[in-house]
Amino acid sequence: MKYFTFHIDDSGAIEDIDYKKVNGQNITICKMYDDDEFNKLNDILHSINEFILNEKVLNILKDSKTIQYDLRKAKMLRKEKLFGILKKNKSYDYFDLTFPDKYVDECYNWIDFEKSEIFASDETGNVIKILSHQQELELIAENKSDSQKKYSFETKKVVFGKNFDYDFDLFKIPHYSWGIYVSERLKNKLESAKITGIGFAESKEKLGKMWKPHFPIIEFERIKTVGNNV
Repeated sequence: MKYFTFHIDDSGAIEDIDYKKVNGQNITICKMYDDDEFNKLNDILHSINEFILNEKVLNILKDSKTIQYDLRKAKMLRKEKLFGILKKNKSYDYFDLTFPDKYVDECYNWIDFEKSEIFASDETGNVIKILSHQQELELIAENKSDSQKKYSFETKKVVFGKNFDYDFDLFKIPHYSWGIYVSERLKNKLESAKITGIGFAESKEKLGKMWKPHFPIIEFERIKTVGNNV
């Protein structure tokens, strides 16, 4: 089973988000860019902190095994031509789906830290190999304390060991990567359904230059991968 990083195309992008309570229900109000280059009505829309997606995508995710998510209804507003140069906001029903970091503790248990290349370095240049997620959390806590030592962190490679759950179709490891990872199984479902606004990368070479440092090499103990896989 292969895994890929999951990317949302900015051809359909959210410019502004507001959160309101309507008739006792929490609703996300999204406004798209008023620019032909960024206001395509994709199935998944580009947003900084959440997935703004339609019911078609949501049903695919519900039919897959993902990490836990929070879900609320969303209204997406898109300026569309009325006549001439006049435009008017048209409302579309979407959903606001987020994968909060508090739900990913299980994912850290999948990592074989001995085989991974995750490091912390202090201000003197002393480098420490991270051997557990708890060790990383302790160093982060020390950064926030009055301690004289401050640490920076680098993840070059993450190896998922024998505990990895291959039944999962979507997960993330936010302390060690910016990526959302999806299984080949979920990738095929999304592509078969012709979901718009998405992309996948198996190789770091397919990522933009500014993104590469934030996406480590990913390997699975059961599956040997080439050195430039994400």
